[in-house]
Amino acid sequence: MRPATAPDHLDITADDGVRLTADHYRAPAEGEVQGTVLIRTPYGRTQYAAQAHAWCRAGYDVVVQDVRGRYGSAGAWNPYDKEGPDGAATARYLAGKGLLRGPLILAGASYDAHCAVEAARVFEAARVLEAARVLEAAAPRPLAVVAMVPALGLCETAREPDGTPRLRDRIGWWHQHGFGRESGHPLPAAELRRIYRQAEERGMDWTIHNLMDDATYGPGSAAGWKRLWDAPPADLHGLYGLLNTPLLMISGQRDFFVAEAAELVRAWGSAAPRTLVETLWGPWGHGLASDLDAGTAAALREQGGLMARIKDFLGAASGWDPPGAKPELLGHSRPPALQWEPGNQPHSWRWAPATPETLPHPLNNHGES
Repeated sequence: MRPATAPDHLDITADDGVRLTADHYRAPAEGEVQGTVLIRTPYGRTQYAAQAHAWCRAGYDVVVQDVRGRYGSAGAWNPYDKEGPDGAATARYLAGKGLLRGPLILAGASYDAHCAVEAARVFEAARVLEAARVLEAAAPRPLAVVAMVPALGLCETAREPDGTPRLRDRIGWWHQHGFGRESGHPLPAAELRRIYRQAEERGMDWTIHNLMDDATYGPGSAAGWKRLWDAPPADLHGLYGLLNTPLLMISGQRDFFVAEAAELVRAWGSAAPRTLVETLWGPWGHGLASDLDAGTAAALREQGGLMARIKDFLGAASGWDPPGAKPELLGHSRPPALQWEPGNQPHSWRWAPATPETLPHPLNNHGES
């Protein structure tokens, strides 16, 4: 298969008139296009060429968009704000311009996964409205969401499930990504340790009101930092419990957001019979396969990498029975969770169905917190 061509530039208008910029990668000409993947990110769309080309080699068109207020997109950057409506507006634009080839797939890792699940939620709400009235530019129905090591919200990233602040990580992320149109350099390890110790010594009240200031990070930065710590937990069941869009969750037993990923799996479609939800997990952290040692990573590549499992799931989603089908007609035997684990032979690895006993602690519904 020939390499994908350079992307086309797209300027898309959000519902409130803000211009959102995207790159549109097309799959190679030979073969049928499997679908169009939408990835929305605050980390700079031009950094995603390798990921986009991987999707293209697998047979998908890809649209990578800078979120509002970041890099090429206009507007104000407020993390975890307006990602659902902006994603829906982008998909409507793509459909209206005839740029969606095959079904729409909402995908992303970390913050990008938040963009994907929020867009799916807005799509589902739009379909409720469409049942009562015909919209001029109805949102296309997504085939599926692929959410990898999701960073789901302000509170979900700021605090552990028991409420303990994730202070060191949040200092680092917000210093680098939280303010301004483009990401800055990461804090040197020694400086991050110094700031973290200072915050611990002076307490959370001082940290919230003094650590990130407008003089250092720009107007509105202090308010944005305070907004992070004031944010309440998201009601994942209320937000996503009624969704019918199939979900593939990819998490890792060393990811610091694994508990939140597990809760999203439990919540997604929990009040909507027949929603397809599957989970992949393995011995990685937030960096997914890049966290693996060379031997384990090579074994994963030999089996097609994560992309092979993603394509398998998307194939199942495309043939999934519509909501309301009679349970006795389903014939669904796919395991709801697979884990990447050592095989029976030395230095071998395999995907194996997971049970509550073999899942990592936060993914075990029967475990104690």
